[in-house]
Amino acid sequence: MIRILDKNVADKIAAGEVIDRPVSIIKELVENSIDAGADSITVEIRNGGKSYIRVTDNGCGIAGEEIPAAFMRHATSKIEKVEDLDNIETLGFRGEALASICAVSRVEMVTRRAEDRKGTRVVAEESEVKDMRGTGCPEGTTITVRDLFFNLPARLKFLSSDASETRRITDMLSRMAMSYPDIRISFISGGKGVFTTSGKGNFLNNIVSIYGAETGKYLIPVTGDEDGMVLRGFVSNPSYTLSSRNRQIYCVNGRVVSSDVMRRGLEKGYRERLMQGRFPVAFLFLSVPGDTVDVNIHPAKKEVRFGDVFRVEDFISEAVARGLRGEEGVTRAVPETGPAEVPKLTAKPEIREEEKQVDIKQILSTVRHENTPQPVVREEPVEIPPVRKEFDFDSLEIRGTVFNTYIIAQNEDSFFMIDQHAAHERIFYEKMKNQYAASEKLSQQLLTPLSIVLPPDAAASEERWLPQLRKLGYGAEFFGDSTYLIREIPAFTEVEEAEDFLRDFVASLEDRIDVTDRKAIDRIIMRACKASVKGGDRLEPEEAVSLINQLKRCENPFSCPHGRPTFIRLRKYEIEKMFRRV
Repeated sequence: MIRILDKNVADKIAAGEVIDRPVSIIKELVENSIDAGADSITVEIRNGGKSYIRVTDNGCGIAGEEIPAAFMRHATSKIEKVEDLDNIETLGFRGEALASICAVSRVEMVTRRAEDRKGTRVVAEESEVKDMRGTGCPEGTTITVRDLFFNLPARLKFLSSDASETRRITDMLSRMAMSYPDIRISFISGGKGVFTTSGKGNFLNNIVSIYGAETGKYLIPVTGDEDGMVLRGFVSNPSYTLSSRNRQIYCVNGRVVSSDVMRRGLEKGYRERLMQGRFPVAFLFLSVPGDTVDVNIHPAKKEVRFGDVFRVEDFISEAVARGLRGEEGVTRAVPETGPAEVPKLTAKPEIREEEKQVDIKQILSTVRHENTPQPVVREEPVEIPPVRKEFDFDSLEIRGTVFNTYIIAQNEDSFFMIDQHAAHERIFYEKMKNQYAASEKLSQQLLTPLSIVLPPDAAASEERWLPQLRKLGYGAEFFGDSTYLIREIPAFTEVEEAEDFLRDFVASLEDRIDVTDRKAIDRIIMRACKASVKGGDRLEPEEAVSLINQLKRCENPFSCPHGRPTFIRLRKYEIEKMFRRV
């Protein structure tokens, strides 16, 4: 039997799509505060938000006569007609936030517009406005939410511990604070301040306030501007990584989102710069034309869909790679393990305005009022990466080698250690890749041919793998009994290197790897790189100079194909700090 659901039941079902835990409520209310033009927002919770949530802002407020409609489903001031969905410029637009919240909790709202002499206090519960009357209050809106899921005990039972819910809220508000450096956001839990941002538009200061000065030291500015797409933000030096993606924050048109497209773009930008299982820190803020992105694909607005996925992905990866190619992208002498992977719960000192190297106010075009707090005094110097400058290999002066493994060099303000094995791997890898892609193959004849023995099924289908081997500069001909003679090898390889590569190539055929796939060839080349110059092979001075000259001509001279750094940098200031000279 088909029946129409009771309104109360339907409202609770609808609320379940938007409100699944306390963090969902806070996200909706903070987004409404931002849409209302607030430049100061305070969030207070108790018991992880399960018993008490209060969000206070100094936004535009709501007219008294419009308040009853604000608690109705599908009531919004942000869209009017279906065409508006093609170009949404606000965070909220569904008209479900207040209706969903008051369907599963007890809500009180106090609000006043600047032009009104008095405000309005509203009490709502079970999807109905219970009481509404005039009251004195400051300009803006305060919404208090009590007893979440008091009427849905089954939902309440599935909430996590107070500490877990608080962590979710801290993470979400941290991301919101990163997205809106012009808004002062304060977070209070159980009567104790968790963090407060300055609201001065200093994006880097927000990072330091929430995640600590250590994170700020190793961030590299990333910028991009192309065909209406604008990217601003920071990524971490490859030496400063985490074991998870917890500290990767993505924002699209002011909306904090989970985005596989932006994540893939970030990881492509770091290609070959990180060891497997390590992830960079990233704060990336993307602005795109409203008609090229769909924000209406998730009930809680956590995801977006781009019209041209590959264009966005490539745009981000190129911007990140460009930032990492600069001087500040050189691996620094710090531990591989990054910072603790939860936000700091104490405010950190503010970075001076003159230390900003990127105009982060361009991240978002939101206009805010000039109501900001006084800056606090910094406790210690915080080194901020400069605007991207190409690394100058010609400035390096080679001073020798240590342990027959590391080349020692310096320039005007830094000390460098170059891993000769990692550097040779990079050089060999790029030469092999370029050889594969080149129309003219540079090979050298061997006086004594090499021989390889293939598995029988591979020998029977040489048309599948032989052209790929020849594209890499190897001349092969059938000798009989699954044996092939190699009479030519790439011009830049030693015989031993060629033998190691052929060994890996044959192993890939035995494993039935599709060598017609460019990615498969790439992996074979990477494996073969391990046969390059070993640590412990003594290099003469002229050989060290030659290695550095070849490295500087590489597309990515900063890491081997497996993600290990080719060289690390220690600034003069850092050395002096070790010896307590500064």
